[in-house]
Parts: sequence; structure tokens; C-alpha cells
Amino acid sequence: MRYVMGYATALCLLVLIVCQSIIFPTFFMPFFRQQYASQEIAEYIGMTDEELMYVTVELLDYMRARRDDLDGIRATVGGVEQEFFSERDKAHMIDVRVLYDQLFMVRNVAFFAFIGLLCLMAITKAPIKHLLARCSREVMAGFLILSGVLAAVIAIDFDRAFEMFHLIFFDNDLWILFPPRDRLVMMVPLQFFINISIFIGVLAGAIPVIIIIGATIYLRHEANSGYGRF
Repeated sequence: MRYVMGYATALCLLVLIVCQSIIFPTFFMPFFRQQYASQEIAEYIGMTDEELMYVTVELLDYMRARRDDLDGIRATVGGVEQEFFSERDKAHMIDVRVLYDQLFMVRNVAFFAFIGLLCLMAITKAPIKHLLARCSREVMAGFLILSGVLAAVIAIDFDRAFEMFHLIFFDNDLWILFPPRDRLVMMVPLQFFINISIFIGVLAGAIPVIIIIGATIYLRHEANSGYGRF
């Protein structure tokens, strides 16, 4: 029973890491600024850097449910002030927002389940440190193996992986956008998604590696001290 709690807690921790590894880059403004500058996105669309960042902030606020819709977001494009997002942009972003609402929900459920399991282990007087170290090390190692295989598959053909992602998570073709009508795809071209995928992969991989190293050090110290067991 103790190891069931240990593995369940480790799985909750893993879910937290994966969710937050997706959420953090998505709303990390310095990343957007760097990508926009390196890919010359503002020049490509025909607007200023300041207005591009304004539109981006509004878009991310919508994804975080800080605004109800994308109507009324105006910017000067090609010397003409106009509504920035097309109707197809807006329709697709409704689906994207649903995905992020679900992602936030999964993260929050995992967090409270993690806290609840820690409390349960404390109440039952389970060896929390030992269980967390051992179970987390195994769970994180398994995750790294599986994610490594997935990363290799994606790296072989990112375009195909990108398409499959949308076919799996969306039940319509609104994600197929066409510049210059749909400026959303001009803001975040394929190279942007490649770079943010790398960012997410690095975060989702580095944290488990740190946990594995820390858990291994702790378990070895525990074994050398004569406390606990592997």
C-alpha cells in the first residue's frame, strides 16, 4: 500500500512537471520577443514591434481566460488600422483555449492530488522521503525513455508530427490557416513551433533528470547510513 501511494505521488509530480513545462513557455514573454526579433515577424506582417507585442499580450490573456474573446483587437498593418485577427483565427483560438483550460485543470488536479497523497502518507506514518525518492526515480526514468522515443520520432518529421497533433486534438480543420488573411499563422509560423517544442522538451526533460540525480544521491546516502533500503 505504501508503494502504491509512492508511485501515485510520483505520477502526480510528473503530470505537474509536464503541464507546467508546456504552460511556462507558452506565456513566457521574453521567449516571444526573442522569436519575433530573430524571425523578423513584425516586418513580415507589416506592423511595429510594439503593436505585435500588444496583440500577443491580448492573445495570451484570452488563452488564460482574462478576456472573453478576441474581438476588438486592432492594430496598424501595412499602414492601415484594422481588426487584427480573422474570423478563422478567432474560431481556431476557441478550440485552443479549451485545450489550455483542460491543461490548467489537469495541472491543478495533479497538484491537489499530490498534496493530498503527501498528507495521507504522513498520516499513515509512511517513510515519505524514501518512497518519494525511490518511486520518483523510477517514474521519471520511465518517462525519459518514452519521451526520448517520442522526441526522436518528432525530430524525424516535425511537419508530420505537427499535423498529427492537430488531427488528434482538434475535430475540425480550423487550424489550417492562410496568410495574409489569417495573421495568427503569421505571428507563429512553423519555426516558432519548432523552437517552442524544443523549449518545452528541455524543461520536461531537465527537471526529471534533476529529480533522478537528487533521488539517487539521497537513496545512496540512506543506504550508506544504514537507514531504509532500496
